[in-house]
Parts: sequence; structure tokens; C-alpha cells
Amino acid sequence: MRKPDKQRYLRSAVRHEESDEIPFFEQEIETTVAGKILGKELPKVRPYEIPVEEYVRLNLLAGNDMLFWSRIWELGRKNHIDEKGRKQYMDGTFKTRQDLKRITYPDLGELARGLEELLAAIEGTGMGLVYTPSQESFIVTTAIGYQDYYEYMITDPAFIHEFQKRVTEHCARELELALKYPIDAVQVGAVLCSKSGPLFSKEMMEEFEFPSLRARVQMVKSKSVPVSIHQDGNVTSLYPEFIKMGIDIINPIETCDGAQDIFSLKEKYGAQIALHGNIDMNLLAFGSQGEIKDQVTEHCRRLSAGGGYVCASSHNITEAIPVTNFFAMRDAVHDFKFTGTCITESSPLAICASLSAATTSAKAAAASKNWSVDR
Repeated sequence: MRKPDKQRYLRSAVRHEESDEIPFFEQEIETTVAGKILGKELPKVRPYEIPVEEYVRLNLLAGNDMLFWSRIWELGRKNHIDEKGRKQYMDGTFKTRQDLKRITYPDLGELARGLEELLAAIEGTGMGLVYTPSQESFIVTTAIGYQDYYEYMITDPAFIHEFQKRVTEHCARELELALKYPIDAVQVGAVLCSKSGPLFSKEMMEEFEFPSLRARVQMVKSKSVPVSIHQDGNVTSLYPEFIKMGIDIINPIETCDGAQDIFSLKEKYGAQIALHGNIDMNLLAFGSQGEIKDQVTEHCRRLSAGGGYVCASSHNITEAIPVTNFFAMRDAVHDFKFTGTCITESSPLAICASLSAATTSAKAAAASKNWSVDR
């Protein structure tokens, strides 16, 4: 297993510098699988909530070049603990303006202590840190509850705006604090799409989602820190918007039953935004190790030209995925060496030439953004 190196992610993926090695970064590994990797039973929590030393060791054994970390603000959430001890989100509890009086804000000191402990633990490992801050639109959505939130977008938009305003200042302060630390990238997100495409119109996105998203991106980019965006579902139609915002990388690029084709996305947008993920979840859960290696190798070969690809699953590693299949994906990435040959299903020479030309453009764009890749 190769040693972690955050520069694979920062230079090859974010700055689109072509390399013979492909970055590997699986952001979340469900704790049942994580426990098998570590050789011990873990509590049913998000993986980054386990003790720091165990979490760093998990990411090292997983073969990651980067480590993902967050502190989720679960404002107003109604959760259920199932028979296996897993916490399941059920609904929100903030249904009226009266409920806004119940808002309590997390302790920023706890965030600072967590970041300091984690940064000390990863020092010398070679791994970089990708941090996700609290994000007001998502906090409000889950605090209200998805169905009611979408109804209020039509019936009472002022309530949503007022709620968002109440949490925006805290979210900005949290991100400002995090950016004082040597984190390597920030990941933003919002709930915008399902597997069939956008959940609501572009006009509604502009009203309820994009303003806060742009503000977070601008805040991060002002510190010369790269920005990733996590977007589930088929987000193909939103790539131009994300590129305009200045977002550098997108994940997890779900397959959406074939409706979202990463190779087409690479050809169309690969010079402007890096792609992270897309190894099919169904294959990881039910395929053979040989089939997984074949798909990983195909992705690495067809997406390596011009840089801008990070290999990972098309979502997260769930308990349905055998640990041996996860290792098959990891090892296939680690063993891969790009030789400059771009393998595609149609017009390989033309597409390779196009991607090669796009590389020059991408490097110029990266230089103009003044990224600090040696953080």
C-alpha cells in the first residue's frame, strides 16, 4: 500500500497537473466497515466522530490521501436510534416562527479544540485535511423537515429566509475560525438534486440556496483555499453554476442509473472543475473484486489525462459493501500508473488531444486563482 500524499489531491486533482498516480479519497466509511478495517467494533456514529487516533488510523489503512472532518450542527432534528444502534434522521421540529426562539448555537471553542487535536494527529502522515463547515441552508432544511421545507418555499418563503438569517452569522463565524487553521480544502454542499435531476427550479435555487453557497465559496477562496462541493443526485445541469461560483472539485458523482456519465462530464467540464468519485455503489456492494478492479482501472485511464480526477465511490462506503471489495478499489487505485494513454469508447485520439489542450487552460486558470497547494 502506498504512502498518503496530499499533493496528489492538491496538485493532480485541484490544479489539474497530470501525474502518473491518481489520488484516492473515500470521505466516509460507515463504522461497521471501518471496524473491520481497524479490527475492532466501533459505535454506530459518523466515522469522524470516533476517537481521533482511531480515525486517523482508519484513514491511513483506507489508503486515503486526504482526511474528511466535520462537526454537524443537528439543530431541531428528530432522530431515531434503530435496533442496531444507528441514528436515523426522521424529521425536523422547527415548524413555526415561535420555534425559532429555541435556537441554541454550538460552542466554537469545541470546534477549535477538535481541529487542533486532529491537525496534531495527522502531522507527519502525509494526509491533508478537508473540512466541512455548518451550512445554513442544510441546517434549516433538516431543522424544519424536508417535506415542510419544500412546502414553505412556496407557501411561506419569508419563514425560511428569517430562519436562514438566524443561523447565517454563526455559520460564518465557524468558517472564519476554521480558516485560521492550516486546513487544505473546504467542502460545501446543499440539497439540490435527486437521481432524476434538480428538486426545484433555478429561480428557487437562486432565492433559497445559491446566495449562502456563493458566500461560503467566496469566503474560502479569499484565503486561497480550494473548495469542493458535495452534491448527491444528478447535478449535470448545475455544473456551469458551480464553475461560475469558483468551485474547484465536485463529488461524489453518482451514476444515477447511467443518467450521469462521468466521461462526458470530463470531456465537457474537465478543464474547469475536478471530478471526485463515481465508482458504482452497486458494483462495490455486489460485484467481484475483479470487476471492481476493472472499473477502477477504466476510470483512472480514461480520466487521468490533464489531471482533475480523484478516485472514490459514487457515494460513501456503506455497511452493504464488503471490506474486501473496498480494499479491491483502494488497491486498484494504488497500483495504477498513468502512461499518457487515454482510453475512451469514442474518438480516443480526438478526445485525448482535446484534454491535453484543456490541461494548459486549466493550469492557467489554477495559477490565476492563486491556490496555495503546499499548505
